[in-house]
Amino acid sequence: MFSWNIPTQNTKGPGWYTTAGVFSLAFIIWGIFVGLYALSVVVFIFAGVYLMMENNAPESTMIAVDENGINIDGGFYDYPSIEEFSIVYDNRKPIFLRLRLKKKGLSTIDIDLTQDVNSSELRTFLLQYIGESETGGELTSNERLMRYLKI
Repeated sequence: MFSWNIPTQNTKGPGWYTTAGVFSLAFIIWGIFVGLYALSVVVFIFAGVYLMMENNAPESTMIAVDENGINIDGGFYDYPSIEEFSIVYDNRKPIFLRLRLKKKGLSTIDIDLTQDVNSSELRTFLLQYIGESETGGELTSNERLMRYLKI
């Protein structure tokens, strides 16, 4: 019924990586000087894992929404496993589809919406199968900050 591709390649420029590298290196050096060796190790591991995840991410993720459920690049979520959904907007522009799952571990999934997707038609379609959340229609200040920092 609905399908779209989300580009997952990084959109960060060299300045972002330089700034992140400088901050990481500063924390590592500071941790060594003040004797917080665990901080230095954690920052080093975090930076390494982040770079590995960025470099090994697929070029795009395929999203498909139909009467059976939601398929996210091979991972399938049927409607009984989804508690509710909301379409999150930023300045009246639909940014992503937020799914709240019934399971405990990974309880929220945010799926980016592209301009190809008609958000009102998607909302109407999903309302046939799952309920819409009363909250969650706008980005929170934390989400705005994370989008600005491209984290």
